[in-house]
Amino acid sequence: MEYRTTLEGISPNNLKGFFVGWKKPLTSEEHYTILKNSTFIVLAYDRETSIVVGFINALSDRSHFAFIPMLEVLPEYQHKGIGSKLFKMMLKLLEDITCIDLTCDIQMQGFYEQFGMLKSHGMVFRKYL
Repeated sequence: MEYRTTLEGISPNNLKGFFVGWKKPLTSEEHYTILKNSTFIVLAYDRETSIVVGFINALSDRSHFAFIPMLEVLPEYQHKGIGSKLFKMMLKLLEDITCIDLTCDIQMQGFYEQFGMLKSHGMVFRKYL
């Protein structure tokens, strides 16, 4: 497994199979645009299959605040430590940022607590609902 912090050599064709179970799944092109426009990214790239098998992105002012909107690993690559590695690498990229926020489903809170994150409350809009 190779971990990358740029999209160099990556196209939408390398971003297949994500967003399983989403009410409105993103296309590979939309996914690529999100990664391209993010402040920071980390990709897990399987050199044998030439596909991205996991990713995390962050949006930041590069000073005090960062938000991590997505961390996802393809279903067949889950439970192999890839998500933890992606998250640790992102935290390293954000080490000088004071406030790091994310929202997640309740069943994912335990995953993030193991890294020292605190439970919080938030509000969201979901215009597709």
